[in-house]
Amino acid sequence: MAILFLIVFISMVGFGIILPIFPFYAERVGASPTAITWTMSAFTLGQAVATPIWGRISDAYGRRIVLVLTLIGASLSYVWLALADDLWMVIASRVFGGLMAGNIATAFAYVTDITTDADRPAGLGKVGAAMGLGFVFGPATGGLLAGAEVETANFVLPAMAAAVMSLVAVAGTLAMLPESLAPADRKPLFGRGRAAESDAPKISLADANRTGLIRLFGAALVFYTSMSLMESIFPLWAKDVFGMGPRYIGAVFFVLGMISILMQGGLIGPLTRRFGEKRIAMTAGLFFSVGLGGLALATTEMHVWAAIVPFGIGVGLFNPSVSSLVSKTASRNERGAVMGRYQASSAMGRFFGPLICGPIYSAVALAAPFTLGAVLMLPVVVALRGFRLASSPSAGDASAAGKAPDA
Repeated sequence: MAILFLIVFISMVGFGIILPIFPFYAERVGASPTAITWTMSAFTLGQAVATPIWGRISDAYGRRIVLVLTLIGASLSYVWLALADDLWMVIASRVFGGLMAGNIATAFAYVTDITTDADRPAGLGKVGAAMGLGFVFGPATGGLLAGAEVETANFVLPAMAAAVMSLVAVAGTLAMLPESLAPADRKPLFGRGRAAESDAPKISLADANRTGLIRLFGAALVFYTSMSLMESIFPLWAKDVFGMGPRYIGAVFFVLGMISILMQGGLIGPLTRRFGEKRIAMTAGLFFSVGLGGLALATTEMHVWAAIVPFGIGVGLFNPSVSSLVSKTASRNERGAVMGRYQASSAMGRFFGPLICGPIYSAVALAAPFTLGAVLMLPVVVALRGFRLASSPSAGDASAAGKAPDA
């Protein structure tokens, strides 16, 4: 688990480096606020298409090879971005980067391979904490490398640094990360395979939990739509309303990441053991909505910092708790595909958020994206309350999975 934590951390540092400076980079090549947010959604469109495919490939050939291939692809996408001098090249580099973004879903599937139902939320929380650390150090590093002023910012250096970080993660995967999915537990890419024919039920566990999965996928779609409304417009909003530059914006994301790390790295395990994943996910949605509402009402920088606290708590608790529920809906040899579809739902949220964010920001009000995100999360809490997990065909899954969601 420690090696996987390190690999995810390095990978997310590379991704996070781009976060605080990308809107200004797109602006420099002639993009309007709407074009900037649409360009950001290009990455997630590619991710939504490719992540279920990478998940299915990992079920067939193992998690390790998928991690290596997607990290190499991510590195190439950052180099492409560094060399881009026109808007179409920026968009193309982000689409390609999204197509290569299968490593996070595969990392979550890796955790489900090596954990039991009881300790899975804590394991997923540790990977989430690694992601959070990446978002702490990535944006801060990107802001430092780019510089304090938008007009003189260096955008090539952060992109090349992200490429190097991805290659470091490749080296770590090859050198230190063992394969987690044994050949006997794999599902052939085409056909059922001998193990599936002899052992698996005629209706897979994921099929039995189809209604519950729809709820969870829908919750992920709305949550990440709301989250991307904040992420994609916050740099422009902070500059327009408070005059913040890349370095200050990087500091905001640093604090946000630290709050998320505290939730995922230390508190998610004890909290889910006491209250269950479902209640934690519902609570996370409420905190998230309060945080976005606070940003919408902010009139001073102090208000911004105050709103970041509940927002960060919601971000930190939502993904590991819902990811754990998703993992319990699937058998061992279909978790890669199911986790891939969950990540695809998340990616579609990240696609729709930036797509609608720019027009709302320009045509309605500067704080309108935050207000919309806060309102959208309230039905998610209601939908999660109605989630139920079907009985598992294996005793181990049934006993552990049946209690936690409804606790």
